Amino acid sequence: MSQMYPYMGWTGDPADGAVLVFARESRAAKPVAYGLLMGWTDVEYTDVRVKRLRTHTDWLMTHARPTMVAAGLAHGTDDVPSCATCGCWQGPLDANGIGACCAQDQNAEAA
Repeated sequence: MSQMYPYMGWTGDPADGAVLVFARESRAAKPVAYGLLMGWTDVEYTDVRVKRLRTHTDWLMTHARPTMVAAGLAHGTDDVPSCATCGCWQGPLDANGIGACCAQDQNAEAA
């Protein structure tokens, strides 16, 4: 059984909202992303995009359902802990709920 990877799925601009999908390949990730995004807005399947996420994969995979990963079944979520400052879920958050990118900005402003 091959490994599963995290993918971001979106339509339009990913900054307007994206879902996190776990799949073996993008072909399996896209239908899952479409199913999640359909609940948000009227979206066409051809408008859905997916991209494999290659940074913070260990953290992203903690949001996968272990039973689904073990069975090799593609699945996803639209409920990922997001940065309290920018709303992105690109990586781990600090104790204040701030992502690494925004934490760097805050540290630069404080200096």
